[in-house]
Amino acid sequence: MKTWQFEVDGQVYLLKVDTQQSPLTATLNDKPLTLTSKLTQKGYAYSFAINKHTGTIQPMQTEKGLRYVLLIDAKPVSIRPTEKADVKPLTHIPKYDNAGIFRRKQEQDEHRTAKKLLMRQLIPDWTWVSIIGIMIIPAYAQMQTPAVILGAIGIVMAILLANIPKMKDIHRFAFTMMWMMFCWSAFVILASRGIIKIANIPLF
Repeated sequence: MKTWQFEVDGQVYLLKVDTQQSPLTATLNDKPLTLTSKLTQKGYAYSFAINKHTGTIQPMQTEKGLRYVLLIDAKPVSIRPTEKADVKPLTHIPKYDNAGIFRRKQEQDEHRTAKKLLMRQLIPDWTWVSIIGIMIIPAYAQMQTPAVILGAIGIVMAILLANIPKMKDIHRFAFTMMWMMFCWSAFVILASRGIIKIANIPLF
């Protein structure tokens, strides 16, 4: 859990973000806060509105693992010294950690968790419905070159549509499903014109 306390327009706010959830969940003054994912120059970030200001939670990969920075109107917000650690300090060190084995394992676990979180941000779970649907096209066409190209373009576009900023997940999901149907329509058109040969492949 990451916590920030900051002041905007003379009012003090307490922002809590559960960094273990994917996507991130947050509360502002103990009230649920809607976060919108967006793509920035530094990678994926989460934005939210607070009065007439814009808040941004920016994940950053460091040597010590994944860290989160809060910005209000593009200005960083510092946190209290007692809140800098995402994880509570260990009250004891296992005996087998004399050579740093436990510490290295903990760092490796944090690194794997950060990679999984980044992958789920790039390709949300619901995106796989359209991706798998598009992957069937080259498999159905027995890996013919036009079908492979169509499938590759379709998958890339599906991922891009799944990451449209400032749009709800349900709308992005609808766009990816419509794109999958468009790819299948293009496949049928190419097959009808003989670009993709289906003479020995049953359509139904």
